This record gives sequence, structure tokens and C-alpha cells, in this order.
Amino acid sequence: MIYNKSTVSSKHILQPLSTVSQIESYTEKVRRGQNPCGLPPCSCCHVTSDDFSRHEKRRRKFFVSVEQIVQVVIGLLCRWKCPGCGKTFTDYPEFALPYKRYTLPTIMSFTHRYVNDEPMTYRKLVKKEALGYESQGNGDINERQLVHTTIFRWITTMGSFPKIIRKGQDLINQANPASTICRDLAGLSVSIKKYLSTERKKLLRDCRQILYLEGIYQLTFKTSIFPKLATTCGFS
Repeated sequence: MIYNKSTVSSKHILQPLSTVSQIESYTEKVRRGQNPCGLPPCSCCHVTSDDFSRHEKRRRKFFVSVEQIVQVVIGLLCRWKCPGCGKTFTDYPEFALPYKRYTLPTIMSFTHRYVNDEPMTYRKLVKKEALGYESQGNGDINERQLVHTTIFRWITTMGSFPKIIRKGQDLINQANPASTICRDLAGLSVSIKKYLSTERKKLLRDCRQILYLEGIYQLTFKTSIFPKLATTCGFS
């Protein structure tokens, strides 16, 4: 299959400064107990999330890239408890991914550049989009660099949600029966230079598809796949 570039703009990727304000705003809501629960029913006993109770607040260190300088922003995430079985769940806001300190806009930005640029390599990308890091305390820039293997892991994460792709396609087709989303996604290929195994090829293709799908989903519903649809599909 011929490698083809995505025709969807990456403008849907959130801006870094808005991400900082989102973290601060969301953290304040969690602190005051004003954040609604956005979780699906309990995966163990199927109790609706409307009946969940607040369990605890967890501090999370977020890395936000602002003008190629990584700032550390401390935020709060809320864990909810199911009254039926006692299981607890973390509710992730639109800027966060499970187990990732970097915010979703940064992750999507780097993965988008990699999968949609045929000659791009991990090492070239981190060199071209070099990030500096603030030192904690005095705000000086330290000598840390974004490691190319971090991009590799981000793509592994973004390519691990095939259920989101299927559900997103279904919702877009329901909203617009004339949509070409299925054909568009099927036509997205991955350069043979970017993988050594069929497993990696699938992860790269799914990553590319979910990034494309995010753009169409936002155009269709004026909202992101993350976190609501992703959470419903078992994103955790």
C-alpha cells in the first residue's frame, strides 16, 4: 500500500497554554469537590457511576510543553468508589492519559508528527523538536532532553485502543451516514521503514487512525474522544 499523508489538520490538538489553565481549573474543581464523575458503570458489578462516591484525591505531576520548554504543573485527580463491590477508579480529565506525566496534547503532537511523516525517525523527531526542561525551584533550564524511546512508548499507548476506533467510527457514521470515515481510516498506511514486526505495524496504524479519528470526531461532535468516549471503551 502506498504511504499516504493525513488530510486532517492537527489544529484539534490542544494548545499548551490552555492545557496549563485546564490543569489548574480542573484541580480547583477536584479540591472543592465540584468535578462530576465521568466514568462508565462499574466494570465488575455494573453499578452506574451516578452512585459512585468520592474516594480520594491524588496528586499528579504533569509535564506541559510551552514553547518547547517543559514546565512541571502539579494537579489533582479524583478516584471514585463503587458502592456495590468497593472497587475504586481514577477519573481522567481531557488532558491526561493513564500512567503518563506528559499531557495528552504533547503526546498527540509528537505522535502525529511521527506517524504522518514517512521519513521521520524517533531520533530525528526529538532532535528537530528539542525540548528544554525547567529546573525545579529556580526556573532555570537544565540539560535534560526528551529521549527518543519516549516517543516509541507514546505510540504504543496511542495504538492500544482499537475499541475506541471502532466505537468512534460507529458514532460518526450514525451522525453522518454519508461520512467516508471507514474508507479514510482503511486507507491510512504505515511506512515499511517504521516497523520490524506485524505487531508494531498494527500499533503504528492504530495510532495513526486514532489521531485521524480524533480530528473528524471533533469536527462532528465539537468535543474530543478523550476522556468520555475513551473511558466508555475501557480506557484506564
